[in-house]
Amino acid sequence: MPKPLSRNRLHPVALAISAVVIASPSLAQEVGKTPAPAAADASDNSLPAVRVQASRAKPEGDAERGYRASTASQVGALGAKALQDTPFSINIISRELIENVQASKPDDVIKINPVLQLNNPQSRFFSGVTMRGFSVGSNKRIDGHPNANMVSVDMEDKERVEVLTGLSGFLYGPGNVGGTLNYVLKRPSTERFSRVTVGVTEGSSAYVHGDFNLPIDEQGRFATRLNVVAQDGDTATDHQSISRQLVSGALDWNVTQRLKVQFDASYSHYRMDGTNPYWSVANSTVKYPGAPDADSYWGQPFTQTETNQAHVAARLQWEISDDLGIRAGVARRKSDSALVAANNIFSSSSGAYAVQTSDWEYPDITNQAMYALADIRFNTGAVRHKVTAGFFGDVDERTNYRSSPGGWASNTTGGFNLSAPIYFTTEPLPATGAKYVANRTHNSNLVVGNDIEFGDRWGALVGLTQSTIYDKAFGATGATTSVYDKTRVTPSVSLLFKPMPNVTLYGSYIEGMEKGGTAAKTNNGKEVTNAEAIMPPLESQQLELGVKGTVGGVLMTAALFQIDKGLQYYQYNAGTDNYTYVQSGRQVHQGLELTSTGRVLPGLTVVGGVTIMDAKVTRNRANTALEGKTPANVAENFAKVYAEYDLPAVAGLTLTGGLYYTGKQAVDPLNTDEISDFTTADIGVRYKTRVNNVPLTLRLNINNVTNKSYWLTANSTGASRTVAFSGQFEF
Repeated sequence: MPKPLSRNRLHPVALAISAVVIASPSLAQEVGKTPAPAAADASDNSLPAVRVQASRAKPEGDAERGYRASTASQVGALGAKALQDTPFSINIISRELIENVQASKPDDVIKINPVLQLNNPQSRFFSGVTMRGFSVGSNKRIDGHPNANMVSVDMEDKERVEVLTGLSGFLYGPGNVGGTLNYVLKRPSTERFSRVTVGVTEGSSAYVHGDFNLPIDEQGRFATRLNVVAQDGDTATDHQSISRQLVSGALDWNVTQRLKVQFDASYSHYRMDGTNPYWSVANSTVKYPGAPDADSYWGQPFTQTETNQAHVAARLQWEISDDLGIRAGVARRKSDSALVAANNIFSSSSGAYAVQTSDWEYPDITNQAMYALADIRFNTGAVRHKVTAGFFGDVDERTNYRSSPGGWASNTTGGFNLSAPIYFTTEPLPATGAKYVANRTHNSNLVVGNDIEFGDRWGALVGLTQSTIYDKAFGATGATTSVYDKTRVTPSVSLLFKPMPNVTLYGSYIEGMEKGGTAAKTNNGKEVTNAEAIMPPLESQQLELGVKGTVGGVLMTAALFQIDKGLQYYQYNAGTDNYTYVQSGRQVHQGLELTSTGRVLPGLTVVGGVTIMDAKVTRNRANTALEGKTPANVAENFAKVYAEYDLPAVAGLTLTGGLYYTGKQAVDPLNTDEISDFTTADIGVRYKTRVNNVPLTLRLNINNVTNKSYWLTANSTGASRTVAFSGQFEF
């Protein structure tokens, strides 16, 4: 790769400019030059006049481009790749969009992304996501490395969020079939800058964020990036507050023009007092009432979530020659969590409910990951090949502590109902007992793939992944309680056609494997008869047909998909009033995704899309009553649009807003009840100006402007109206 140059290397002498451009063609993106006038006389030894103007290269996905990106920085084992050349549905939320919606947590990004359904807010421990009707769970990554548990996620050190919907076994190995969220960290650049943002978010929670890019040498070989965040204060919800801190640093070392080494490390602390409750019903005869009042707090004030996370990683990119490249990386992330939780269980359809509380047994998690991949390029006649082969995997260790001696303590007194919340002072007994390693999981994957180009119009991607999941579970004494060891080979085949350079048609078939679920000790507050049982691995298949086109300044995509996956669920046993964890039948989700990102008109940006699905259970011999039913907490239809308009009459002033619709959702596997669809709206304004020649950006966002009360899913309520205001200086 060309060696990056700092702006201090620019010089207004034509010969020097020519030499620099020869050494670094990428400088053309940073330097503008007017044509030199013709020489006046052959005997004139003076150099022709040249005007040089240096400017900061605009990043992909900036507001001026309508947040449109053209490349994905991480497509699993394939590495960086142009979106037009990928046979996958990939959607990108860029840094500037993250900043402009004042995202302080993943919920704020998930809400506007047109292919994601938020099913669990971070105010209930972590942001849960549904993609193509499947709960993603822990299938989230940081720079491609798996992150088994994201109890809290800071957005300030993220350059973008890359969302791949559908199966990704060939790219990432075993995982949930819904898709993958990849959080991409900010990297250093060769230009020095500092951004400082001060504001108030989620109520009266004040924060400060510093983003500092610090080149170390003039040659551009070393550069660092530092992000620092501090937040503290109450949210818009009574009895709820957030305190968090983040220090995140990155170092890039351009050893040579072909060899780059990257390092990054971070430490974060997150504490929320007054977490949101988890809602459920006592049995199938109880129906959900209307959503509780959004202005009230329905949990218990003594509940809390506290997490400390430490992350360190290193990567190497070495283009040994034009035909051979090596990519390798290692990462380690540790999350320590302590939770005090509350569950609200409806006991009647009128809205009466019981409260359960516990100092909850929740694991501390250590994840270590690595990859080593080789890219080999060669031609066979007119056909170009890029073969990628290598290994990637991770080790996930979960350390549990024993929960409160009283377990889930129930309180049914006091007349709990939706007329008004009631709080009690009886807190659950503190958790006791030493922490112990509960299980250790090894995911290892051998991959080989061939990215083929048949001229300029046709392409294909074929690959195989051999995935092994090895899991060993331990009891409190350290004795082995179970061993899980499964290996599968999963294929991926795709074909691409470009009828014109800016349009790609593709079709793909991919298979995937994921570890079977583990039965919990309780479900909806009742005993599970086969608690801690581990199910066999689940196998899935996906067919997808898609089109991607860039028209003017807008990237538009469409994807037709069908996913067939094994089904696992908790089956209620009416006679004994308990549950059994079951794996039986299939889930078949088929649908259409439409997205659009970019400048549709001068000054008008639109980011949005529509998802229309038919999600059904099929071939369930264990319980034929489930056949034809829609899985619980799955919205088969949702549509989102976020828009910005630059007012021509006032330079620097931009109006923003969004509408977000989520369709109705089944409450239970038998679809005996459902929660209503809902639409929320946001409005905002942004103003860019200069104060003493220092760029200043002022932002105001009002989320859920109508303060609508709604069920996000059957287990979570939606967020109330919140106001965020900030000022950002750049120097």
